[in-house]
Amino acid sequence: MRGSYDIIYLMKLQFKIDDRYLIHFASKRYHSKPANFDLFLPWTPLVDRIHKKYRDTPAYYFLNFSNNEHISWASEELLITSAFPGKSFGSTFCKIVSGMERIYNDIRRSKEFKQLRKETEQHLLQISKQWNLNKKFALSFIQEVTGITLPNKTITVFITHPKLANGRALAAHNAILWGHEEDWKNYHTVYLCHELMHILTKEKQGNEKIMHSLTELITDNELRIRLNHTEDYFNEGGHLVGHKDLQELEQKILPIWQDYLAGKLKAKNIFELEKYIIKKGIA
Repeated sequence: MRGSYDIIYLMKLQFKIDDRYLIHFASKRYHSKPANFDLFLPWTPLVDRIHKKYRDTPAYYFLNFSNNEHISWASEELLITSAFPGKSFGSTFCKIVSGMERIYNDIRRSKEFKQLRKETEQHLLQISKQWNLNKKFALSFIQEVTGITLPNKTITVFITHPKLANGRALAAHNAILWGHEEDWKNYHTVYLCHELMHILTKEKQGNEKIMHSLTELITDNELRIRLNHTEDYFNEGGHLVGHKDLQELEQKILPIWQDYLAGKLKAKNIFELEKYIIKKGIA
């Protein structure tokens, strides 16, 4: 592939922790009983205290997404309460929002949350340090290999606890949700670029599954191989790389992808490559 990866980049990643989202995501993971549930055993007293204190208020169930039936109850309370004379939907909803804020503040003051946030802050520093070391190469690589001129914008990355396995792009908000253990070297850099690709391609992609597969070939594989000086596709130190359900398609695309990298195709960018694959009937 042409290029020395020395392109001036304008896109920036800004890392931050939002207490409300951190509480929400940790609560959601707690109730889903993840494999590493032992992380949350110290949270049980906090969860019990908050439930006992706020279980009769609709605000609690707008924060707690573990039970759809209770969310339905909370919504019904909002609608019925606002239907009485002297009430309005807006004022009733504002009262619920105030109640949500009280619960958030209650959790913020707890020793359980303070410990979670401290560990999340340490995670943010680790991610930021790694990104700062790799960002010039990584962003230049993305621009070069995709043919997409990186826009002059800031992507906000909301960090959650590393043991909660969070990774999602919110293209409409130029945001990434991220928190994960370092399964292998430069893991955070590779997958931040993976999520960044979802933002860069969201509006122009023609086939979501094909574009996701191309994203994995670009970031999970090619970028990882170059950063870590390895050779294997779909594997890093015995770890499966990428989504298992996409690998059959990626294996079919791989020879075309390699021709694209070698400049053997007329496709000048990732979107033209996607169209070429679609015409080939590969899906």
